Amino acid sequence: MGAVRRTRRGHGPEDWQRIADDIATLENDLAAAERTGVEPGSAEANALAERHRASIAVYFDCTLSMHVCLGRKYAADPGFAAYYDAIEPGLAGWLRDIIDANARDQGIDPDSATWT
Repeated sequence: MGAVRRTRRGHGPEDWQRIADDIATLENDLAAAERTGVEPGSAEANALAERHRASIAVYFDCTLSMHVCLGRKYAADPGFAAYYDAIEPGLAGWLRDIIDANARDQGIDPDSATWT
């Protein structure tokens, strides 16, 4: 078995470890920002929202509207909310809020966003 096994999009085990490490760093950065009161819609919060959206692109293309839909799911679904809130209490709702504000700043109305 001389060749390295490749998975989705040609990623090997080392790639997936780097991706996991990047996500852990992002989650820590999100938690720190929420804990210190970074306001949704601020440049810092928008940059974090874009980092989060980019982390999803490892798996599939994620438009701003799709990101809004995911943000809603993170806050409303008990499993997702528990995951994020275990990292930092209130993180699921705050993540939804920064995703919405980032989308709004880029011309997407979060209230009418659809999976497109």
